Amino acid sequence: MKALRRIWTAAALAVLAVSGMAASAGTAAAEPTTTLSFVAHQDDDLLFMNPDIASDIQAGYNVWVTYLTAGELPCASHDPCGMDYANMRIDGVRAAYARAAHTADDWTYELMQFGDHQVPVDHLNGTNLHLVFTYLHGAAGPEDNCGDLYRMLNDDGFEAMPIDDRPGYRKADFLGMINGIIDYVNPDYIRSQSTIGHRDKNPAGESKPDHVDHIAGAILVADADVDENGNTRIRRDEYQGYVIQYYPDNVDDGWRQEKQAMWDQYKPHDPVMGPNTWDELAGKQYRPLGRIFEAGTPWVPPGDFSCEQ
Repeated sequence: MKALRRIWTAAALAVLAVSGMAASAGTAAAEPTTTLSFVAHQDDDLLFMNPDIASDIQAGYNVWVTYLTAGELPCASHDPCGMDYANMRIDGVRAAYARAAHTADDWTYELMQFGDHQVPVDHLNGTNLHLVFTYLHGAAGPEDNCGDLYRMLNDDGFEAMPIDDRPGYRKADFLGMINGIIDYVNPDYIRSQSTIGHRDKNPAGESKPDHVDHIAGAILVADADVDENGNTRIRRDEYQGYVIQYYPDNVDDGWRQEKQAMWDQYKPHDPVMGPNTWDELAGKQYRPLGRIFEAGTPWVPPGDFSCEQ
């Protein structure tokens, strides 16, 4: 169940540098690998898809991360809440990824058109890293145990309204937006959260279902990443969520330190997090068995996923 990571040694980096000089002296160098990751909230990537994303950044890849909800909290029961809290979390992921890139926390904001929607994008200056934000309403119980991703997934007519007052999405619109991102980025592979996270169990066999937004968002991404025959277009790898807290560490010390350093940059921006919240995940990263969907693999959504109202 261990996730695959690219471990770059000093010798390997030296070889890459020599290869790069040789390419520039003769034929043009090959285009760098491009990766596109989709997560529900601003921190899911830090906790569950890293250190893989950090490895991409440090290898010089073109790296795109898309956040499928605002990750906000309801104002009826939280302060800060709404856009204020969502923007704090965005500041947190910016700081975390600047640390991953070992560069200044200096970003350029751009509105980009994906499908029929304009979507905010942040580009980390001097790097190939890009963060995309949808600002859709996320699930945050007990006020709302389901969230807009789940509602869109199960009701084609439901209109999800971004909390930054941009035009709303019905399911077809949202899938079109995701497709627009995929087509523009043209990734070598896609990462998503687990589409079967509702089935997660700890090593003792006890049910530990993942967050509803994680699962619904992953299913929507998978639904978008198909051809006219319902087969996967671009390879997609799934990552497990909170259940990994029950699993043993599987990240080596060097990458564990990198992941922890990123998380330490995020936490001060998120008032929900205490000084040591989720630090135990720094040494963990897991993908569910059998959930790598190569191009051409038929995609069939799980039929047993439901939201408890």
